[in-house]
Amino acid sequence: MPIAVGSGDRFRDRMRRITDGMLDEGALVTINCRINGGKVPWFALRVWTGREKAVENALDAIGINSLVPMRKGPDLRRRHRLIEGAMMPVIHGYVLVQMMPRAEYLAGLQGIDHAIDVLGGCERPMRISDEEVSRFNALARDGVYDWERPVDLVLKAGERVLITAGPFGGLTATVVTPSKKGRGDVVVSISFMGGEVPVTVPLALLKKL
Repeated sequence: MPIAVGSGDRFRDRMRRITDGMLDEGALVTINCRINGGKVPWFALRVWTGREKAVENALDAIGINSLVPMRKGPDLRRRHRLIEGAMMPVIHGYVLVQMMPRAEYLAGLQGIDHAIDVLGGCERPMRISDEEVSRFNALARDGVYDWERPVDLVLKAGERVLITAGPFGGLTATVVTPSKKGRGDVVVSISFMGGEVPVTVPLALLKKL
């Protein structure tokens, strides 16, 4: 007889309990490893655009170390007044998460509200070193990726570029929608795991090949 038939226990509820259990276990194992001086890699969790901070807060609440590097967004001009840009993620749609690299722990991240999946998949995820996360976050804090910061780089659609930092650091991409103002964001397409991944990144994050 199928498990839980007639018990009123829905499949979705059972899966949510399993997911929560894996997240709790993963958080505990990760914390113990860090306390004992072990190195724990980071992963990029793809989330709904605009929900990056909500996911970060939800993960922090259950003891999972996460990070959304932020930058200053575009300034607004209203009736001859300049309104400074609000803070926004450096890369939209991603949250960096530090977790022990076990598939069941990473799969549990998908149970967080507004989370989609782990970059690269749970079995063979793309790892990011602690040093790279620290470097990327430091550059963001220093204003390197601020929207209004001018960048001496002119790109055209179809050109190949190198992503210089962050979860996609070291990967090459193709420019889809360039910035014509020497600042702001650029849409690029990254060849990854046999497919094309479109990503919006700051112009300052790119280097022409």
